[in-house]
Amino acid sequence: GKVSSGYHFRTIAEEFDTEYGTYTVQLLRNVNSEQEMIQRIAVLLLTGTAVGGILSIMAGFYLAGVALVPINSALKKQQQFVSDASHELRTPLAVIQSRADLLLRSPNDTIEARALDISVISKECRRLTKLVSNLLLLARSDSNRIQLKIENISMNDLLGEIMMNYEELAEIQNKKIHLEIEKDIKLKADPERVHQLVVILLDNALKFTDDQGEIKLQCRKTHQGVELSVKDNGIGISKEDLPFIFDRFYQGEKSRTLEEGTGLGLSIARWIVYAHHGRIKMISEEGKGTTCKILFPK
Repeated sequence: GKVSSGYHFRTIAEEFDTEYGTYTVQLLRNVNSEQEMIQRIAVLLLTGTAVGGILSIMAGFYLAGVALVPINSALKKQQQFVSDASHELRTPLAVIQSRADLLLRSPNDTIEARALDISVISKECRRLTKLVSNLLLLARSDSNRIQLKIENISMNDLLGEIMMNYEELAEIQNKKIHLEIEKDIKLKADPERVHQLVVILLDNALKFTDDQGEIKLQCRKTHQGVELSVKDNGIGISKEDLPFIFDRFYQGEKSRTLEEGTGLGLSIARWIVYAHHGRIKMISEEGKGTTCKILFPK
């Protein structure tokens, strides 16, 4: 192409042989519009490449951040878990050590004279043993190292056995506990874990129910499976605490003032239900009571 006075031309030449000799015919065509279009396309390509590169980098950082969110969350939970576990372990150990030091200062005292200190040490040892057992259970559940022993179990027999122990315990605490269960309810589950689940829920119900309170343990068949529920008319759970009650080591303000606990019971209960592919739901109204509903699917 030739440039003349700012114009771009395309030359087309053709030779013709005649009796008078060879003639060359040249045609010139203005290609300014094509040149301008090519320049625009080049600018657009360069701009698009630059913008695309920037967007790709930004998208890469965003996706990397999104991918790291669950990892960071899991890491924070693990760090919090270790911190809380260390605190819970340190408390009974400190009590045991202080009481043991008191005993060592009075080596000539009788057992009867130091019965209170010995009783506290024994109580804290039991609490420590339970805490360590629960921590090991949750750690093994996180790593999927626990194999459920699924059997055909009779809920009537299992709940009846549990009630034999808890009826007497409730009577001692001036509370009432009732069992309502339909006839011949069978469930495919791990009997040891279901027993542990019911004990956790009944312990919580007794703990947070005042004197003359009532606790109702119900079991029935539904079209979806077997529904188990524990209902009490105790102090209830506040709206602020309710979303967090299944978190490990979480204890509401009222549970802290009533009695010392580890805050692991409901976490274990949720794991047991989820391990059986079930659902667990806590319904509560502060000052009126709490109902825990569990559904084991068919």
